[in-house]
Amino acid sequence: MTLGAAGLVLGLYLGGGALALRVLDDAQTQRERVSASQEMVEMLLDLRGTLYEAVAARNQVLFGDPGPFRRSFFDSRRRITDRVAVLHGRVQDRPDQSALVARLDARTSAMLNRLDATMRFASRGEDGPDITMMIREAGAERQAVLAVADRLVESERSRLAAGNRAYSARANQARGIMAVLFGVALVSTAAALWALHRQRRSTLARYASLEASRRAAEADKLTLSESRTRLQSILDHASDTILLVDRAERIQIANEAAAQQFRQPLHALLGQPVQALIPAFGRRQGEVEARRADGSSFPAELSMGRYDQDGEQGCVCVLRDITERRRLDEMKNEFVSTVSHELRTPLTSIRASLGLVAGGVAGTLPEQARELLDIAHKNSERLVLLVNDILDIEKIESGRLEFHRERVSARQMLEQAVAANRAYGSQFEVRFAIEPGRDAAVYADVQRIQQVLANLLSNAAKFSPHGGTVEVGLSVDAGNATFHVRDHGNGIPEVFRSRIFQRFAQADSSDVRQKGGTGLGLSISRAIVEHHAGQIGFEDAPGGGTRFWFALPRLVERPVLRATEPGRRRRVLIIEDDADVARLLQMMLDQHGWDGHIAATAEAAFAALDHGSFDALTLDLMLPDEDGISLFRRLRLRPDGHALPVVVVSAVADEGRLSLNGDAVGVVDWLEKPIDQARLRAALTQALHRAEGPSRILHVEDDDDIRRVVSAVMGDAAEMLPARSLAEARMALAEPGTLRLVIIDVGLPDGSGLDLLPDIQGLSPQPPVLIFSATDTGAHTAGSVAAALVKSRTENNTLHDTIRQLIEAGPLAGTSPENTPRRTEPAA
Repeated sequence: MTLGAAGLVLGLYLGGGALALRVLDDAQTQRERVSASQEMVEMLLDLRGTLYEAVAARNQVLFGDPGPFRRSFFDSRRRITDRVAVLHGRVQDRPDQSALVARLDARTSAMLNRLDATMRFASRGEDGPDITMMIREAGAERQAVLAVADRLVESERSRLAAGNRAYSARANQARGIMAVLFGVALVSTAAALWALHRQRRSTLARYASLEASRRAAEADKLTLSESRTRLQSILDHASDTILLVDRAERIQIANEAAAQQFRQPLHALLGQPVQALIPAFGRRQGEVEARRADGSSFPAELSMGRYDQDGEQGCVCVLRDITERRRLDEMKNEFVSTVSHELRTPLTSIRASLGLVAGGVAGTLPEQARELLDIAHKNSERLVLLVNDILDIEKIESGRLEFHRERVSARQMLEQAVAANRAYGSQFEVRFAIEPGRDAAVYADVQRIQQVLANLLSNAAKFSPHGGTVEVGLSVDAGNATFHVRDHGNGIPEVFRSRIFQRFAQADSSDVRQKGGTGLGLSISRAIVEHHAGQIGFEDAPGGGTRFWFALPRLVERPVLRATEPGRRRRVLIIEDDADVARLLQMMLDQHGWDGHIAATAEAAFAALDHGSFDALTLDLMLPDEDGISLFRRLRLRPDGHALPVVVVSAVADEGRLSLNGDAVGVVDWLEKPIDQARLRAALTQALHRAEGPSRILHVEDDDDIRRVVSAVMGDAAEMLPARSLAEARMALAEPGTLRLVIIDVGLPDGSGLDLLPDIQGLSPQPPVLIFSATDTGAHTAGSVAAALVKSRTENNTLHDTIRQLIEAGPLAGTSPENTPRRTEPAA
């Protein structure tokens, strides 16, 4: 309050001083105005006198001695002109007086002109009425000038009087204001003195309060220090790295684990930019690479929590070293891979051998032996399912479960699943009935969806009453194809519904013994369906029982390919944008019994494939809307183009061969332009003809039992060439003779069977490759092989049909030297 009063007094004094200065300025201005007015009046009066002098000098020149008065006349005339010019400058900012001075100037000029005229008559010695008239006229002009000058004098005096009145009013106003300011200053001074008196009285109390605040602040500081020490102690006992980072992303607090992890003293960490330790800080969380001061790095899991306290922003970072976890993951993957191979390989031998014996390959068995064989076969099936489920759940957890999707018929998959599981249902005296309905195309991995259907069908069979029926159907709407399996069992208990899709879930512990199974099937099924962007669920069925269902997104329909007519001419699709070359190819093929259909673009080619079937196609690698390499890869993704023979006819055939590298499975020949007609005919003949007699198949497998089982499955349809290692396989590949197929096991004693792919791609003609291994084939390998089957997942008939299909699509034997296998350098 004292400062306010003092400030008010100071402001009043400053205001009074400013007002006094203003009054002084007004007085000075008024004095200058009075002085200017007096000068102007004196100038006007002097002008009047000078007018009289000029007239008197003129009269003396006319009627007296003209000598000295003539000079006096001209001096007066000059002074008049100067005075009028000065008046013009004085009144240029005063419109009313400026007009009067202009009139004065005009009248003065007229009068001086009259005087000049009479002076000219006098200089010629003339006399008469004209001079008298001029004198009278000059006198009239002089009166007019004097009248204007008088009006100017009156105007200036009126202006001066108005200025004096305004000055007096302002002076009176200033005196009043000064009086008010003086009174207010007195009151403010008194208030300031009173406030100072109060301040002096409260000084001791204020000092006491400040001392108490100081003591409280010191206590708070001590508490904060103890809290910080306690926090640091807690952080130092944490095994994970903990960093407190401020808004500028610099480290403010770090624990002892951080110092040990980053191999720096604790004080050296403080103040560092956090990006120096964690380069990915601020861009992402989760697994990151952390960097130490010595340049080494380690994998870590980063989690961050931001805070805003008292306007201060920052974040708390927790960094956990996951080096050991990654090492354990690698060990687990190696263990799973080993278990996969060591379990699936003998199980495949057991299962396939039992299946062959049960099928009668060893002749008729005694009834008791057949019963024991059936028991062994059924339990081998249970063991296979258990191993496969455990390995699948591990892959789901690690994110390594791979899918190979294609456009397939949903109803066809359903019918195949029912056919494959009828024997299993008969064990429980349960029948599977397929409901009629529509079909739809879906984009799915057939093997995985069959696995889901097998899980649902087996569960329905196990939980249905003996002699019951499981109803299986497919419903189609605008967006989905929904598979459903309905049993007539006792239903699902309420307490079990929430965890039915969890791992190892069983409605009752007694179910494991009564019904069998691991409780993994539904968990695996849900993962597979969700990977297909679908949904899975269940509901109570009307009349009792449970209805399980899963929905997959459906694809748009496309026309069904026309069936091949018996005895028709072979059809070839000519993909060529040059009309002349395309017509030439069509004429060449027509001579050899082929019907050629021309497609000038990739879009037209796929449209033709959608609306018709072809026995082969020729491909130009340079198309206007898509390059031929991309078209070839898209073709191999289609069910009707997977094994379609292709003859490349292009000006850049060699470059295309290098681009496709190992993906060019099924390319019969690469023809450069201009076209060699004989070679074209040989290529198309090779695409259609099949070799006679047993096909030679190289089977690279270190397990003797598996080789014998595969040989028994194929029977006389193939000549099996065994190879137990990479070295033996390479020797077999180097021998003369055409191989129709190469079957490879990935796990071999001296390396991975996949290492043989470059050797196989170097053969001409190149045989297709079938991976038959205990390990699932990765996506990076799928483009280099024709098919992949997993041991213990593959039935004997599936293995047989796959091998037969690949043999028929494989290279041909012939008498031409070009058909003799030869080793070449693999494409770069």
